Amino acid sequence: MEFTVTAVQLQEMVLHKKVEELTAMGGLEGLAAKLGTSLKAGLGQEEINSKFVHRRRVFGINVLPEAKHKNFFQLWFEAVKDLTLIILIIAAIVSLILGLAIPADLGYQDACLVNVTASEGEVISEQQSSWIEGAAILGAVILASTVTAGNNYSKERQFRALSNQEERDRTVKVIREGQLETIPYAEVNVGDVIALDTGDEIPADSVYISGFGMKVDSSKMTGETVDMKINGSRPFIHLGYKLTDGSGYILACGVGPHTEWGKTMESLQDEKPDTPLQENLDDLAGTIGKFGMAVASFVVLVLAVWWVIPAALYDCQWVYADDHCTHAPSDMTSFGEEFLCLGYDWAQAICIVDYIIIGITIVVVAVPEGLPLAVTISLAYSMKQMYHDKNLVRHLKACETMSNCTNICSDKTGTLTENCMTIVRGWLCGRDFPEVPPKFDIPKHVLRLTTENAALNCAYSSNLLRKEGKPVETVGNKTDCAFLIFAEALGANYQQIRDQNSDNIYQRFTFSSARKRCNCLIWLDQSKGLIRHYVKGAAEIVLRRCSTVLDAEANVVELTNELKSKIGEEIEGYASKGLRTLCLAYRDQSAADASKAVQPIAEAKTDTSAAAEGDGESTDDAYSTAEPNVIMDDNKAVYETAPDMNLTLYAIVGIHDPLRPEVPAAVKACQDAGITVRMVTGDNILTAEHIARDCHILSPGGVSLEGPKFAAMTKQERNEILPRLQVLARSSPSDKKKLVKCLIKQGEVVAVTGDGTNDVQALKSADVGLAMGLRGTDIAKQAADIVILDDNFKSIVKSVMWGRSVYDNIRKFLQFQLTVNVVALAVVAIGAVTQKGACLKAIQLLWVNMIMDTMAALALGTEKPTEALLKRKPFGRYDRLISNFMLRNIILHASYQLMVLLILLYAGRFFPWLGVSCAYTDYNDPLSTTLTSTCCLSNTEGGVYPADDYCAAGQHRAFDFEISEQTLLLQTVIFNTFVFCQVCNEVNSRKVNNEWNVWEKIWTNWMFLLIVGVTVVIQVIIVTFAGEWMSVAPFPGLNFSQWITCLAIAVITLPLGLIGTRIPVPAYEPRKFKDEGLGIIGRIKAKLGFKPAETEVKVELIKRNGSDDDEEEDDGKGKDRGDA
Repeated sequence: MEFTVTAVQLQEMVLHKKVEELTAMGGLEGLAAKLGTSLKAGLGQEEINSKFVHRRRVFGINVLPEAKHKNFFQLWFEAVKDLTLIILIIAAIVSLILGLAIPADLGYQDACLVNVTASEGEVISEQQSSWIEGAAILGAVILASTVTAGNNYSKERQFRALSNQEERDRTVKVIREGQLETIPYAEVNVGDVIALDTGDEIPADSVYISGFGMKVDSSKMTGETVDMKINGSRPFIHLGYKLTDGSGYILACGVGPHTEWGKTMESLQDEKPDTPLQENLDDLAGTIGKFGMAVASFVVLVLAVWWVIPAALYDCQWVYADDHCTHAPSDMTSFGEEFLCLGYDWAQAICIVDYIIIGITIVVVAVPEGLPLAVTISLAYSMKQMYHDKNLVRHLKACETMSNCTNICSDKTGTLTENCMTIVRGWLCGRDFPEVPPKFDIPKHVLRLTTENAALNCAYSSNLLRKEGKPVETVGNKTDCAFLIFAEALGANYQQIRDQNSDNIYQRFTFSSARKRCNCLIWLDQSKGLIRHYVKGAAEIVLRRCSTVLDAEANVVELTNELKSKIGEEIEGYASKGLRTLCLAYRDQSAADASKAVQPIAEAKTDTSAAAEGDGESTDDAYSTAEPNVIMDDNKAVYETAPDMNLTLYAIVGIHDPLRPEVPAAVKACQDAGITVRMVTGDNILTAEHIARDCHILSPGGVSLEGPKFAAMTKQERNEILPRLQVLARSSPSDKKKLVKCLIKQGEVVAVTGDGTNDVQALKSADVGLAMGLRGTDIAKQAADIVILDDNFKSIVKSVMWGRSVYDNIRKFLQFQLTVNVVALAVVAIGAVTQKGACLKAIQLLWVNMIMDTMAALALGTEKPTEALLKRKPFGRYDRLISNFMLRNIILHASYQLMVLLILLYAGRFFPWLGVSCAYTDYNDPLSTTLTSTCCLSNTEGGVYPADDYCAAGQHRAFDFEISEQTLLLQTVIFNTFVFCQVCNEVNSRKVNNEWNVWEKIWTNWMFLLIVGVTVVIQVIIVTFAGEWMSVAPFPGLNFSQWITCLAIAVITLPLGLIGTRIPVPAYEPRKFKDEGLGIIGRIKAKLGFKPAETEVKVELIKRNGSDDDEEEDDGKGKDRGDA
């Protein structure tokens, strides 16, 4: 097949809205011919069989270009750009250069006493490979940056995969070979005829074919706040627009990169905003970092002072100029040229560089970069797992917020019920039928009314698919499909009725939650201007609009109050059995009179949220009986709103929608978790109460209300009834939004479900908006934070569990890291102040930092949720990140670790099994001709030592190299003990809510076990083989006794954690408001004029919704005046 138009031509025509070019092509028919398609039947079977290979080669595929992502090297460069790392790199390079250029034994080249081994007489040079430390630090920085970049890269890939999964899950309705099909979003081709219903998002740049009352929200592309009409005179429509009203068909003319939105996407940079928890942790990290900076500055200053003071106070010694080791006679008072006063060797100031490196490393360790990283890793992991649990997370903040959710306002249909609609009984022209089809003869006139209302007064995307050997499959709106099945049960062919009336439709008004009905107007006699108006909707709403009724002989009779009361009882009878009740009615009337046309209200300047999303007062609400205006639409006189007054009632049906079997248990789980579940539905209050009782939402003391009554209450009345309100029936979108805002103002954390275009404002107003994946419109999904892919309430409970898991995982990591921070900072600072130097070296602190940040974030951030998470109450909107339990654990473990490390530092040389009796003792005087150290060591067999009566027989004063070796050995023991304490404390950190069993389900978290295993293996390798590279003892490192000591001290951490759970802490109540539970400080702040809690919530609502409606709520009139 050859196409006579190019992708570029189509793109230019739609982009610049060139109606004249469309006309030049021969209009829609000519364009369809050029694209090798049919406006009626769509693409043909031949191309379907070939999988559209040629068409996609010419016009492209419907996959949008991805926003620009950072590659691994860009992420690595970002990680290295951290200021503290840059300073550390510079210091490490300086250390490396000095280590290579200047000998490490500087100041000892004139030593009078040469250190020799006792056995071999080998000269021991104190010149260690001082360049190694600088090189090792550089290597550690590169490794840490690489691991961080790798984590970020992996996280970005997971987010992109989930985003792509969201695209793959989206579906589009198209006509192919004359049949309506549902296909994936990416399968749309140029030439496809696309069927649209209210709430759909436009999947391709397209041209209008036909439709009724189509209006689109173009704000995503143009920023315009007014809905735009689409019709024959304004036929062009872009990918990304959202259909806010009407229905119709469009012809795809541009897909993927050949669209306006596709071009825009190519220039976008993919940036994800931080979540509230990430921002809070960034602030906390900044505070801890400042404290670490202060400690680091203090340590560097103290180390420098301890070096400067003895150097400045050093008295020079008079020695012979040609022999520094021979001192001048002590009784000399004047010295000639043959003598020299030998002072302190200031070349040793090179040690200042080491002090600076230690200080910078303390800052690196103190700044908990791992906190935001832990959030990111936990969120990325949880998002992936939540998708498997049928939760597609669109906004990261939703994971965190669901952890503290206190209220869930749930729809009924499809969420609590199966959304498997079946008409099971009804009332037709005054006669009951307890089963379908009715067993009595139905007058032909009534049969026609019923089947045409079912077939025409619905979305044309609603269909019944039949495949051989399989039950009937319903596509589209399930209520519509229930009526199609009913029509077929009456012997009609709904598709044939649609085909016969394809050119007979005068006007349509689609169903909405606000109107609670749908209308279809068809021509009866176009020459006389007569139309038939079909209405289908909520029983009470339609009944209120009826003035006549068909009797058993199909005669029109007056609907008297007595008859209306009887019909009302019939409706209540159905509703009390849990059936959805709908009425069918009609009216024969005249078409709109063009001479009475007025300016359409919708074209006046209005807010998008009110125009597009049904928020605000509508002239066509469920209860309005005002005469509609006549307007001109595409040169045709039509009604602005449905003229459905003085209707003739002829049928009532009861639709059974069974309760999901798993819902009662799921609702009970929520209630056990401290979450109040409320049903918010548009159904009859009796139906709603029946279902609510079945799923344990409505309790004996609970209250059920209808939306209009709730809206009519004053603010005080609503606040009084809210704690007991469990069912809100016959609610409009504005009622749902009002309920959500009232709950939030009372400090509740609210999640709300929604599926329709009119639910958008409630979804946006809630703390977490939950859109239905199966029956939800594209607009609702775009407005939501989480999409429930299977529309199942049980999946909502899973989202709560995962949210709590994320929150707890962050707390686990926070408890672990703060413990390490406190101990590392304290032990280094105390060692510096007491002239022990930094017992943990820079390169060792960098390894600890890697354990704390990246590896611990992976280990603790990927813990899976357990059912126990649903056994506790939510923490509240303003819960502290560090709970009383966590604070107790941090203090307990930090105190223990600090105690044992300081004991090793100051008393370790007195433990004989450690074999480090000379560690941290004074070195020999380099200008002395004899050994001056105060530590004695046993002589080795066959060794020769300087004669000295200071030590016992068989012992000698320690040489400098022996003191250095034992000091290094003790430092290695301290370092090893410290690391293994963190490994054991990592196990303790798996529980942060006072649980005692830290081993629970540890074997199910392979990531935790892997990280702990890798940490242990690397630590063993470091201590055994790394030697000078990691500032530890040379091979073979520690002996058996030393290893047992390290491990024994570390393992005590585990029972210590168990004992800690028995230490009582002050009780903590969930905080709904910022200043709640702050004690004296909170009260002082309130006295000083700080904003009260309710104001804090109000400010948050205004940020979220654009205004505050307290004054409007207080009027008690129940009017929602567009309080977006």
